[in-house]
Amino acid sequence: MKNLVSIFAGHDANISFWNAETNKYYTIEIERLVKKRYFRLHEDNSHLEQKAILEECRDIATREWGIENAYECVLISSDGYIQTDSREIFNTQKVLTVARHHQTHVASAYYMSPFKEALVISYDGGGDDGHFNIYVANQEGIVHLDKIESDFGGGYLLCGSLIREVAEKSRHQLALSGKLMGLCGYGKPIKEYVPAFQEFFFDRDYKKLAQTTGLPLKNLDNPWENPLENWVFEGQEGYDIAATAQEAFEKAFFSVLDKYDADVPLILTGGCALNVLVNEKVKCLYNRPMYIPPNPHDGSLSLGHMFLYRRPTERVEITYAGLPLLNKNTDLESYISKYKATKVNKKDIAELIKDGKILGLVYGDSEVGPRALGNRSIVCDPNIADMKDILNSKVKFREWYRPFAPFCKKEEAHKWFETRNFDNLEYMSYAPVVKVDTLPSITHVDGTARLQTVTEESHPHFYDLLTEFGKISETNVLLNTSFNIRGYPILSTIDDALYALNNTDMDCVVIEDYLFTK
Repeated sequence: MKNLVSIFAGHDANISFWNAETNKYYTIEIERLVKKRYFRLHEDNSHLEQKAILEECRDIATREWGIENAYECVLISSDGYIQTDSREIFNTQKVLTVARHHQTHVASAYYMSPFKEALVISYDGGGDDGHFNIYVANQEGIVHLDKIESDFGGGYLLCGSLIREVAEKSRHQLALSGKLMGLCGYGKPIKEYVPAFQEFFFDRDYKKLAQTTGLPLKNLDNPWENPLENWVFEGQEGYDIAATAQEAFEKAFFSVLDKYDADVPLILTGGCALNVLVNEKVKCLYNRPMYIPPNPHDGSLSLGHMFLYRRPTERVEITYAGLPLLNKNTDLESYISKYKATKVNKKDIAELIKDGKILGLVYGDSEVGPRALGNRSIVCDPNIADMKDILNSKVKFREWYRPFAPFCKKEEAHKWFETRNFDNLEYMSYAPVVKVDTLPSITHVDGTARLQTVTEESHPHFYDLLTEFGKISETNVLLNTSFNIRGYPILSTIDDALYALNNTDMDCVVIEDYLFTK
């Protein structure tokens, strides 16, 4: 069998490769290549630009992952120029157009999971097969059970658009959901509004929501025309609306989940599976094994296409098989010389963190998915009380209410955090309760934190750093946030890392164990 390539061209466009010789998978989230969040390959550029992007991805696969330009076929989610060009670019005559949005979400998540059989729920803002679908996946295949007439993803996004602190400074409507999730901890649900918002997640009847609640909602005829201008609430009133939307979202989801067999493990995928608050409640309220992949959003769809085509017989591990640091092999030595960078070990890095320094860490190929998991991370000491405010205002340049995530060793997580169990916490998919009051910069206002656990096997760099930090700190936990600046995706070049170092309040950057300072 020859190599395979799969392309998803919608928002969060991505391209995945399978190396037939090594049986390894790789994926490139194209936004990191072109430095545009939520990038659409088939809409955001010209034909020539599309072709150049695909050619660059092919060259990266050849140069970095040893995949020769001889492909069995191209799996693709779009037609037009991309389909035509793919035959030439990837040296093949076979191009298969792939559809079924949620089926590919399910395939991506299932084949990355540890389960032989699972109930899989895929829910998001929608695709060619709706917004909310339920499947059973096993070694025999993926069977569709049910389709729910709802739009949880779109509804949640639209709720975010109602609040000034969420909508006003957003550059893209797809950013609204994550910001709403961060803000809702500052409010309290308005109980009389919860049923109406809960119903809204099923019918998405915006006018009905306004009539039922009496709330002064704007743009009743077409709230989607420009959702960033929908906001009518701000301050505490807005925070309470955010909390109301979150509680309604949870209740609506539970009303669906309660209808399905609890005897098999549960997998959640689709963009809504990034809601760590509902994920945590499912984990704690339902006594069943769970899995959420690191990339449940649309950035996983090219992988899903490929898994449907190949049907892997063993679990696929792809957490750290993303875009490489593009100019590392050709330019790192010259940057080391120019910046007089020095070699450091994990003990040196731990001491810098203990001294209050903010460090960027860059190792190997990037993690897949929207959350930094150690290979493209900014780290610092979570024990420093004002570190959250410093990071938001002077490093990330983002809203004051946005929380930061902790990471710790899996075997020590129970010391600092409380949840039903500590399985599947490698990807920041849940928000357990923080048990101690000594971690102010990672403890959200609601007392939770979006935890990442690491083992020596899953991330040796982070594990060794935690070991060294634990020798000089009473709380063996560190703060982790993605290595990017507001409005831009996670970095992809040495220049990106050094630009952040020189234009923010970061103190230093470590690239492959070399320390760069200002």
